Formats: sequence, structure tokens, C-alpha cells
Amino acid sequence: MKRTLSYVLPLTLLPMLAVTTPLPRQFACTLSAWASSVRSFGHDGSDGFDGQTGRAGTPGPNQTIRAEGQPRQLFLVGGDGDNGRDGGRGDRAQNCRSQPRNVRHDLQAADGGEGGDGGDGGVGGNGGNTTIYYSTRADLRQIYVDARGGRGGLGGRGGEGGEGCRCRYRDWEVETCSNGTCTTERFFCEDGEDGYYGRSGDPGRDGQAGAVSLINQTDSLLPETPSQTQSLDVFLQRPVDLSRNLWEQRSGVLALLAPGSIVADTYREYVGRVEGQVQIQWEASRSPNAFLGLAPTASIQADGRTQVNFPEQLWVAGDYQQVDAVTTFVVTGAVRADDATRLAWGTIRGRSTDFVAAVIDRAGESEYLNTTFHLTYRTANGDPRDDRRLRYTTRYEGTLPADLVTRDNDRFELALGRLPVSGRHLQGGTYVQMELTIQRSLGSNSATQTLTWQGQL
Repeated sequence: MKRTLSYVLPLTLLPMLAVTTPLPRQFACTLSAWASSVRSFGHDGSDGFDGQTGRAGTPGPNQTIRAEGQPRQLFLVGGDGDNGRDGGRGDRAQNCRSQPRNVRHDLQAADGGEGGDGGDGGVGGNGGNTTIYYSTRADLRQIYVDARGGRGGLGGRGGEGGEGCRCRYRDWEVETCSNGTCTTERFFCEDGEDGYYGRSGDPGRDGQAGAVSLINQTDSLLPETPSQTQSLDVFLQRPVDLSRNLWEQRSGVLALLAPGSIVADTYREYVGRVEGQVQIQWEASRSPNAFLGLAPTASIQADGRTQVNFPEQLWVAGDYQQVDAVTTFVVTGAVRADDATRLAWGTIRGRSTDFVAAVIDRAGESEYLNTTFHLTYRTANGDPRDDRRLRYTTRYEGTLPADLVTRDNDRFELALGRLPVSGRHLQGGTYVQMELTIQRSLGSNSATQTLTWQGQL
């Protein structure tokens, strides 16, 4: 980024800077005229390129061993990060010898290019992790582990700024004669600025020391399956096996290993294993065939509890049953989530006590869902075609009582004429706005949809 240039004022103006009273208008105009008379020559140098960031060090290898009372040495050191590259030098200004002679304006020489920033050093690689099986804790003192992290690379140096142009002629006078009267004007040239040095890169972070896991047994741990995602069809056919190995975070492993070991002092200790099975039993009134391709996920927690999570696109209601190590989720209802809010206005008819609005469930799922209606009913006096600022007033707002809602298969009829609203707000010719918020739910799942209507009864 180029800097704002400063200029040397003509000597004829310097005495005027000593005044402390407000500058007269003609002096301000003189300064403006002088500034606008400055011309540049030469071409600014290009900025240098930024240096590349150093590559990160490779992580140390992981290793699993058994402590059997014999001395062992493990070297799992992370690799060092590479140094960042230096930034490029800014180019010197060009065409510096093109300063014109005896011109009737001041001159500013071109600047040098900025130096490029140095690249940051690469981060050091982390030390490798160690898993140690043992039967006697004292045998751990025979194990020396060097799992230090690699050193971060040095930051690259910032590039040097390029040299700006220098004035060959720093001041000159030009004589002008008119009608036998001659005047002399003096003009000045200011050197271009050298480019700034680029910023040096930051050093890379050192890698972290590797961690240790201890297992107080000689047999290898069984593989674990803490969660499984399978199609619904699989869960309905057979139980799915789950397992989780359990660990505790502890500190002080450096006191357990051979002196001089370099690892993270916090370590994991194996403390046991939990296992379980999960299956799904279908007792909903509708067939599961439409949902067999959807994939629930079963998981087991550290305390041995198991659960089933269904995908977001499937709403399910049901309960868990536990028999020995088998957890069964019994499905009592199921609906696709996007089918829960496919509602639309049906016929809106009648007036006064016979005013009825219908809502149609286009997905045909109302048999399986709980549905409630919240209505905001507003009316206006006058004709909105004649008064654009017509204001509607709320006459009713609240959840519709269950006795005002009837369902015939997938059609709901709302007896709005029986609302606790004055009859004059339900009579023919009344201009009405309705906002109907419909909540649909199944089990712990719920969603809302809003329908609006505006018209004349």
C-alpha cells in the first residue's frame, strides 16, 4: 500500500506558515493551487512477493507395546516444521532519469516498491501416542518414551523495500515576461520514498507431546462399536450389537514411566467395557414399508444405557422396553416430517353463527398426528377498496376449543361462527383477516404451519 506523499512548500510560502491568525482566503487558495501544480515523474516500483508459510512437521508414529519387565525405548518424535520463506524485495522505482527540466510546476519523484512479508514458520508435528499393556505396574518403569513434539519453523524475513527515485535537479527558477514586465518563479522537486521493509513471519508453534494409554491386562482389547447406523429394515429383523471401551483421564504418567520420558503427563487408563443390543419393534397402525429405507442410529453410553435416534425426516412415537441386555424401542406411530405441514385452506362459507372454515390435510396424515389450531380473527369497518389505510381490529385471538373443531378423515371444519365474538363482526359484508397457526405433533416431534386469509363474508 502506498503512503500519502508529503511535499516541500515553495520558499515563497514558508514565511506565511508562522502566522497564528486564521489564514486568509487568498492564502488557502494559494496552497490549493500549489498542491494541484505538483506533477510526478518516473514509475513506482512493484511490491515484493510474500513468502510462503513453512510446511508443518509430520506427526510422530503411534505404537502399542506390552510391558514385560524388559527395558524398552520408544522414539515417537514429531517432525520439525519448515521455516517460512523470505519475502521478496520491492522493485526500485523506474525511469528515474526522466525528470523534466525547467517546468512551471513542482515535481514528486516515484516511490520504491514495498518489501513482501515473510512467511510464517510451519507448526511442529505432534509426538506419537503410546498404548501400553501391562500386568505389573512396576514394569512401566522399564519403558522409556520420547514423544516430544517437533519444533516450529522460523518465520521468514520481510523483504527489503525498493529504492525511490532521486531528484537530479532539486530547485529551479523560471522567468516569465509579459508587456515588458518579467517575474521569476521558483519550483522544487521532492525525492521519492524508499519502500518499507515487509513484516517478518511469525515462528511456527511447537508440536504437542504424545499421549499415553495404559491397559492393565495382557489380552488385546476387543474392538468397540459405540454406535451403528442401519436401515430401519435391519433393526426390525434383528438386534444390533453395540459396545464401548471405557477410559478414565488421569495425571502423573511421567512418574510411572522410565525417568526422562517426554510425554504428556495426562493419560488414559482402561477401566472396563459395556455392551448391549438394540432392536426396533413395529406396533404402529400403519405399515412400516414406506420407511424401511430410512436409517436410525443406535448408540451406547458410558453408563451402559442405549438409545435410538431417528433421522430428522421421520417422526416417531414410542417407548423403550428393557429385557436383560436387549433394548427394544416399540414404535406406536410414524409420519414423514415433511408430510406433517402440508395443510391448505378448504371451503370458507357462511356467515354469523353458520360461518365455517375448512382446512385440508393434503398429505393424508391427520389420523396419526395431534393437531391444534390457534386463530387470530380481525375485522375492519369500511371497504378496503375505498380506504387504503383501513385498519383491522383483533376480535379474537387464542387456541380454538376442541368442540369447535371436527375432523372427517383429512378434512377439518372450524365452527368460527360459534366464537365468543359479537354477531356484528360475523355478519355478511364484513371484511375479515384471519391468521391460523396450526401445530402438528407426534411423540416429541412438533412443527407449525401458518395459513392466512383475507376477504369479505
